[in-house]
Amino acid sequence: MKRSTQLIGENEMNKTRTAAFAILLITGLMINTTLPFLAPTAAASGDWTLIANGRALKAYPDLKEYVWQKNASMAPNGPFDKIGLHRIVKTNTAIKGAVFMIPGIYGNGEKLVSNPSNDSLTKTEETCQLIYWANRGFDVYVIDYRQHFIPVDYNKTQLSFTVDWGMDQVMSDIKDSVEKAKETSGFSKVFLAGMSWGGVLAQIYSAKNWQQDIRGLILLDPAPPKSTLVKNLNQTNSFNLTATANIMKAAGAWVYENPQQSATPSTLNPGYIFLAQFAAQNPGAPAQYLNGTLVTTINPRTNKIFANMTEWFEYGWNTANSYNTYGGYSNITFDIMVAPLADRYWPVKQFLDYNAMLDWTVCPYLSFDYLAHISEINVPVIAFRSGLNLAAYGNITNGMATKDFTWSVLPNYGHGDVFQGTYSARDISEPSYQWMLGHYQPLTASAAPMTASAIPGQSATFSAIPSGGVSPYTYQWYTGPDKLTGQTSAMLTTTETSPFTYTFYCKVTDSEGATANSNSITLAVASVTSSSTTTQTTQKPSPSLSPILSPSPSPSPSASPLPTSLTSPSPTSSNPIVAQFPETTLAIAVAGIVVIVLVIAAIALVIRKKTK
Repeated sequence: MKRSTQLIGENEMNKTRTAAFAILLITGLMINTTLPFLAPTAAASGDWTLIANGRALKAYPDLKEYVWQKNASMAPNGPFDKIGLHRIVKTNTAIKGAVFMIPGIYGNGEKLVSNPSNDSLTKTEETCQLIYWANRGFDVYVIDYRQHFIPVDYNKTQLSFTVDWGMDQVMSDIKDSVEKAKETSGFSKVFLAGMSWGGVLAQIYSAKNWQQDIRGLILLDPAPPKSTLVKNLNQTNSFNLTATANIMKAAGAWVYENPQQSATPSTLNPGYIFLAQFAAQNPGAPAQYLNGTLVTTINPRTNKIFANMTEWFEYGWNTANSYNTYGGYSNITFDIMVAPLADRYWPVKQFLDYNAMLDWTVCPYLSFDYLAHISEINVPVIAFRSGLNLAAYGNITNGMATKDFTWSVLPNYGHGDVFQGTYSARDISEPSYQWMLGHYQPLTASAAPMTASAIPGQSATFSAIPSGGVSPYTYQWYTGPDKLTGQTSAMLTTTETSPFTYTFYCKVTDSEGATANSNSITLAVASVTSSSTTTQTTQKPSPSLSPILSPSPSPSPSASPLPTSLTSPSPTSSNPIVAQFPETTLAIAVAGIVVIVLVIAAIALVIRKKTK
């Protein structure tokens, strides 16, 4: 009988243990299933998705490229309405400022800066302004337009979705990208550069009341159909944008092809991208089109049939004043290898909008008449004009409000030589770099003296010394993570009553919102002795040259001069990985407590029933 009772008791206990184990198992599954939804996850800031995270450039391992993509903010919002942003930045260097490049027609960020180690060509600072500036400490950004995401093998009949890719859309896309560049770099303003048609777009962007984003304009052979980016001298106020756009739609002429040569469609159009790819891969191949038809025309330079594809391309580009390879201002082999990286299409609507603005005193078709406000641009400008295209594009004259205007003509330069020519580093990149240095120095701050001593009740005074940035400055002194109430001037006077070693630093903010933390300073307060009757200080240090920049205030000093994306993530970091939010942590804690209470209650209920 006792044995039976014992077995029954053991069975009940086993059942109780089994039930408790089952509850714990189910609870564990609930936690594993639920917590991933509660916990913070890696996401893209502002809907940007990180595509490439710090890959090295082929010729410069210490230059890192980051690439983001996002769906375009402004409608239309179809599957190809995307934009991209490339960033190159040098590791282990103090950042001097941010540069944002707007490419020309058929241009994109991938063509300009992407150069992983397995590329067939090598991009260097000698042929790329952006790489040159990044190598010297600038944080560099460049946009991929919407058309960059059109599959290269799409033909024109498939591109009706580009019908509304006009001036408003491209301005919105550039604005989105500039904001991302500002957020990532920590700078409230960028040097806005534009090459060819991108130089036109840079000026139009500046006219859109967005000068608060711009520290200065760098115009690289801007190519409007007029000498200056102004309205027609005699506006007719008759350009019917709606009717013209309807004609474009009816004809299916939504895009220009690279290049659009309507006068001679049998030479390079269509399929120019593929032809350039073939020439790059087969430089000694006969001069022929992709369908096998030979180029039978005579090369006027030799009075012979073109010897190969390379010679044919070289002659065509030189006669168009795009390059001056014959004068040694560019390298035909490099130019041909870069050509296939261009985008195949460009939206016609953008140029229709531009022509409408040229003809109307105030264009009624657009939400904003950009050209009507060009004269209001009041930021520093440096501009370069290619000598061979001077007649076609005209002089760059200052029709803006700014008095800080610098421009130069580059004799013997073709249009393309400005961007990737043999001497572009010497004649464009370096002068632009020096000009940028002259127009902005990053904010830095130091504090002096570095050490001081006093007795209890004796005052000590320290000074914050800002440099660079844009004055006027504001100040806030800290001890550790805590603000010192009322200490908001450049001078800190403190009187401590207890023996201790006190540490302080000052955070300086300039008029544009840039911040810099000074070095730490210490005050040693010792007990009163016969020998400690005066305050002693060390020699005043030189101001620090390493800026500590952040897009939002940091509560404690930081010694790292690197941009935020190259340092460990923090609550104020612009690192692509989203920071951990306190609200999410609280939700996890509450969920965990609730689960534990439920488990305890369930086990108690089971045990209670079994012991009855």
